[in-house]
Amino acid sequence: MTPLAGRPRTPAGPTLKSVDALLRVLVGRDEAPAWRSAARRRAAYAAAVVGWVLLAGSAIAVATLAALRHAPSPNGPGASAAPAGSGALGWLAVELAVSAALLLAPRYPLLAWRLAYLGAVFAPLIPGQNRVDTGYYVLLTITFVVASLRYGLRPSLVMAALMLLPVWLWTGPDWVYPIRLTVGLVILTAALYAVGRWGGDRRALAAQTRQTQQQRERNAVLEERARIAREMHDVVAHRMSMIAVQAETAPYRITGLPGDAQAEFAALSQSAREALTEMRGLLGVLRSADGEAELVPQPQLGDVPELVAAARRAGAEVTLAMPDNSKRLPATVGLTAYRIVQESLSNAGRHAPGARISVVVAEEPRYVRIDIKNEPPAAGQPRTDGSGHGLAGMRERVALIGGQLHAGPEADGGFAVHAVLPAGGQP
Repeated sequence: MTPLAGRPRTPAGPTLKSVDALLRVLVGRDEAPAWRSAARRRAAYAAAVVGWVLLAGSAIAVATLAALRHAPSPNGPGASAAPAGSGALGWLAVELAVSAALLLAPRYPLLAWRLAYLGAVFAPLIPGQNRVDTGYYVLLTITFVVASLRYGLRPSLVMAALMLLPVWLWTGPDWVYPIRLTVGLVILTAALYAVGRWGGDRRALAAQTRQTQQQRERNAVLEERARIAREMHDVVAHRMSMIAVQAETAPYRITGLPGDAQAEFAALSQSAREALTEMRGLLGVLRSADGEAELVPQPQLGDVPELVAAARRAGAEVTLAMPDNSKRLPATVGLTAYRIVQESLSNAGRHAPGARISVVVAEEPRYVRIDIKNEPPAAGQPRTDGSGHGLAGMRERVALIGGQLHAGPEADGGFAVHAVLPAGGQP
């Protein structure tokens, strides 16, 4: 009979994924676990050792009591006692050998499950062994849980289906006990699937969060680079324009220039204007969306007192220590120093409102040192969380001119920014 058009055809036999899951459970190799930390790995192996010691100790205790009493043990469902007499030693040897699979569970959960499964299926065939041994089923359940959490739903379903064989083969002859174990196994499998799905969703969310944070950091760096490029464009454009103007006006300001000198000045002016045009073509796209240039001069280190005064007018308690007549720095260095102080004051206002802030600018022959510290936020003051883009921008600026910047919390709960900038620009 031909299936209806547009309706997907359901395969009659087991799907390829189901066959793969069966082969993986039966003969597949265990993958190396991705431990989150060395502490977790040690904890897993420690738990396995402790579990094996408990199982082995229980088996030894039961075998010892059985040997002392010389009393036969029940072989019905749920029996866990050892056979009496000389059979106790044989039972104990098999019990210890099978329970050793628990030591493999942290690294080789599928192999551990196979060993426990073989013990539950074939151990009753060995003379002197119990028909149903609780220790085997406890071990089988533990390895089943570990393997299911490690490998997901399909291998878990395959292992659960295979585990029904010893349940129905050895826990009879009535129907009550096998049915109870089957219902319990179904509930356990469903719970493991829910836990695995929840853990997978959390890992996926954490990975997406990390990717988003990394993308935000990259965007912050790119935005800051674009801002720096715009400011550099303004600085360099101003200097190139001055060169072009001075070269063009030189013949009018300096009398008696020979013709060759006038031609040289004209060529210099033309080269400066061509370079300015090319630079604007390359960097003009980094300007704001309206494409208008910022015609105001860029702030420099000498403008820091006005910046501090504005912060004081806004209610911040700021102290400033810097030379009265600051040395003339390259435009890029002065702009970077100003932006560091500006961003530090802004961060202190957001993250530590009401805290005292100190700004110290020290000039050395080859370097300019800037130290901004703020105390812990005042009690009862609301804090505003930030994205950390300001620090990323400061580091980007300082790195571009060959300086150094360190920013981080202080022991008293405050925050400090230390910057060292080359006084002569980028080395």
